Amino acid sequence: MSASSRIGAFLLAATEILPADWRDLSDALVRVGDPEILLTAAPLGGDRDIDLLAYLREGVDRSRIDRWRKQLDCLASLRPQVSLIVVTDQNYPVNLHACYDRPPFIFVDGDLFTADRTALAIVGSRHATTPGLNTATHVAEAAADSGITVVSGLARGIDAAAHHGALRAGGRTLAVIAGGIDQKIYPPEHAGLAAKISSSGAVISQFRPGSPVTKSSFLMRNAVISGLASCSLLIEAGERSGTRTEAEHSLKQGRPVLMWEPCLGQEPWAVEFAANPGVHMVSRVDDILTITKAATHGYMSQNSQRPDATF
Repeated sequence: MSASSRIGAFLLAATEILPADWRDLSDALVRVGDPEILLTAAPLGGDRDIDLLAYLREGVDRSRIDRWRKQLDCLASLRPQVSLIVVTDQNYPVNLHACYDRPPFIFVDGDLFTADRTALAIVGSRHATTPGLNTATHVAEAAADSGITVVSGLARGIDAAAHHGALRAGGRTLAVIAGGIDQKIYPPEHAGLAAKISSSGAVISQFRPGSPVTKSSFLMRNAVISGLASCSLLIEAGERSGTRTEAEHSLKQGRPVLMWEPCLGQEPWAVEFAANPGVHMVSRVDDILTITKAATHGYMSQNSQRPDATF
């Protein structure tokens, strides 16, 4: 694994006793720079982030660290292609690193490339219409042909169509799942699709190994889908849907949200949502590709101070 099993095991154990959101751990790790300091007795300093690390260093049960180290070693033996990437690692995705709600670590089955910073999230209903599915496939193919990585959630409907479209065009696609990287793919009929994605892109999980899929984990992974992308495209979505929460995450992360007007232009909630700054109704594929590339250059220049970023 890319992160040592020692620090990886510590961080997994630390998330079991975090007093608040996991992003607090991300911020604290970025603050100290080198998480290996948590395995030593070296002084940490004294601010809010450091207080959290001191709390974790003192409170983590050593038996839990041993347990996670064994599990990571087992995972490395059974799935050597899976890597654990900590937020302080140079190969942590640049787009995701720029988000306020970045997870402290991700598990990756496959490869992440620098070019993945130019990425379009394509999301939508699991019960999509034929026009919606065709649009997702077509846009994904066009994005892949333009060198844009397609990000989605491996769900039925629009997500699967987007992944298939990118693969059909010979491009890259990233799938963010709602359970542990070692768990059976959900939905089960997408196991073959996941295998294809990991061979030409990556399957990504922000959850500890062994974590089952839950209702709330789908909502949590939406923040990683939007965080990995330069902007998000909604093809079809209901007013109270996970797709809408992905769009809300994207706005909070400072990324544009695009709404496919032929499918959403007559939906009252979508028209109202499109009134938000940063949300745009679109009906041309070329516009989607142009906005995606422009968004990448826009916020990448704003976050170019990251010392280990590779642009």
